[in-house]
Amino acid sequence: MAVTSARSIVNIKEKGHFEPENARINKYTLADKLPAQLSELELRPRTMAKPSYTLCRLSPADKDAVIDFLRRFFFRDEPLNQTINLLETPESRCLELEDYAVSTLHEGVSVAAVDDNGDFVGIVINGTVRREEVDYTDKSDECPHPKFKRILKLLCHLDREARIWDKLPQECHTVMEVRIASTHSEWRGRGLMRVLCEESERLAREVGASAMRMDTTSAFSAAAAERLNYKSVYGIFYEELSYAPHPAPPHLEAKVYIKEL
Repeated sequence: MAVTSARSIVNIKEKGHFEPENARINKYTLADKLPAQLSELELRPRTMAKPSYTLCRLSPADKDAVIDFLRRFFFRDEPLNQTINLLETPESRCLELEDYAVSTLHEGVSVAAVDDNGDFVGIVINGTVRREEVDYTDKSDECPHPKFKRILKLLCHLDREARIWDKLPQECHTVMEVRIASTHSEWRGRGLMRVLCEESERLAREVGASAMRMDTTSAFSAAAAERLNYKSVYGIFYEELSYAPHPAPPHLEAKVYIKEL
């Protein structure tokens, strides 16, 4: 959900002069001199157009496209999945994970960013939960996939121990869960995830939810939750759970965040 990025730093050395005035251009004067020089040539500075996108709600009709996107940009990038080698080859699939990922599309509260070519560049899968439907049963026992079962067991532990309903006002009866968030690798670092999460909050209010929830399983997603002003209500280090995957640093802890709307 969250990614790191590196930016190159370019030093402009004073190596020469521009004719006819031999005006020196260095890293301090480049921005000031260039427009004037271009003006003499009857040229105008040109700005790079930012890639555009539109937001859309997801539905069950988008299931195959969503799974394809997540297979490329989430299933293999998620530290928990990497740690247990959930997908052993480029062609490997975990049908249980795919079913889990799209299980709430029918609710109409998930959102995607679509570029000018009609392709997904970011996705947030949401689902609603209600106070009267709370169920802390460990459903991982029903999972036939031994590796994904370990992840499900961890998620069940977070749900059971976080007890979010005890931490929310009694008048809060519906919570929107951010279940999966993923961005195309070429679109990371542009604020797209913030836009998708803000749209998710708008949809949450639309369906009567008065709080958001986000379970984070990596340092990246935890940092993203905090940037979005979520509050941590529970956390546990992976080393405390023998059955859980143990990702390498900095992914040492699983946490539960909530945000009242």
